[in-house]
Amino acid sequence: MEIRKITQEERIHYDAINYECFVGMKGRDIREQMRNPSESKDEGWERAPVWAAFEGGKMLSAMTVHNYTIRMNGHNVQMGGIGGVVTKPESRGKGYVRRIMRPVFDEMRELGQVYSFLYPFSYAYYRMFGYEMAFPRHTTTIPVREFAKFPYPERFVPYEPNDPIEPYAQIYAEFIKNRNLAVVRDERTWKRMLQRDPYLKRDFTFLNYAPDGKPNAYVLYKAVNKGSAHNTLSVRELCWTDPAGLHAVFGFFGKLSAEYRDVEWNVPDGISMQALMPDCYAISVATHAVGMNRIVDVPAVLAMQPAPAGSAVLSIGVTDAFCPENTGLYRIEWQGGKLNVTRHAESFTNADMETNVTTLAQLTTGYITAAEAQYRVDTVIRDKKQELALLFPKKDLYLLEGF
Repeated sequence: MEIRKITQEERIHYDAINYECFVGMKGRDIREQMRNPSESKDEGWERAPVWAAFEGGKMLSAMTVHNYTIRMNGHNVQMGGIGGVVTKPESRGKGYVRRIMRPVFDEMRELGQVYSFLYPFSYAYYRMFGYEMAFPRHTTTIPVREFAKFPYPERFVPYEPNDPIEPYAQIYAEFIKNRNLAVVRDERTWKRMLQRDPYLKRDFTFLNYAPDGKPNAYVLYKAVNKGSAHNTLSVRELCWTDPAGLHAVFGFFGKLSAEYRDVEWNVPDGISMQALMPDCYAISVATHAVGMNRIVDVPAVLAMQPAPAGSAVLSIGVTDAFCPENTGLYRIEWQGGKLNVTRHAESFTNADMETNVTTLAQLTTGYITAAEAQYRVDTVIRDKKQELALLFPKKDLYLLEGF
């Protein structure tokens, strides 16, 4: 078996396996491209390398690794996003994905990608590789009439082709500043997001300006028909820099009762729609498990935790069966706003907390607290509960990008 990155000419064979595995893909005739792979063009293939397993020169399994910069505890860090994981139907159950994962993690560590994220088809399957549920979405449905109390914005401008992207990028940068997992977007990403023609696909984008002339909110949404006389305004993204910006978008929604029955929005952490709307009974919230996170480099991730106030010393024993280089006893000490992490070869017996890399991913992301972690079967907290609570508080999360 050979495990390596594919060449550009081999990309068409990866696409062919994707067509076999992802049944929702729109079909196209790729046989001619497979006969002439050198003529197949994919200008973006180098940005997201594909790793694959080969037997006898034939590609049998593969995955794409996306390089992202994300926000984590107020800083930019590197994350490897796993997507397009495929194995030919006749070659499954032979451990090809497992064999690919190992060199992928090695390269992530070399590149400084301290986390890896993916959207699983099965949570149990990817737990075998050290991933764990770490990001939910709270899909909230609100009748349009509930927004009627908010004043209509004074200057609410639709996006037009070739409009500058800077106002949107600036609002987003402020919005995600303290939201973990949020992707730091480049110009190419913004152009792809904004340049959607509302006359072709019913995708709309609006920018709100505050009375002082500064942009303070934007919304991207799509018109969705759910049956006779039932149109839903489906929010793709809504970001704001202050409460007035959010209220302006709500005021805009409130004037759309002639077109829409309700608004559907994956409400981000840090805001409760039931607390804002007049009729709490009219609002429905469905929370869905969405993505899984993995720590690629445990020492680096622990060192990125913000130092709590005061001073303390504690120890955490971490087990990582798939990447044993992460397994170890970590001594964490903080004082005067500085945090230091050292690794020891001692037994976990006297560790203040003993846990698995999966639970540690939830803790360091801020998805769960230490108090919540103690109920996981892979975690034992023996001492320093107060200090662990300070080290691993709940944090706001945000992630829109799919891969």
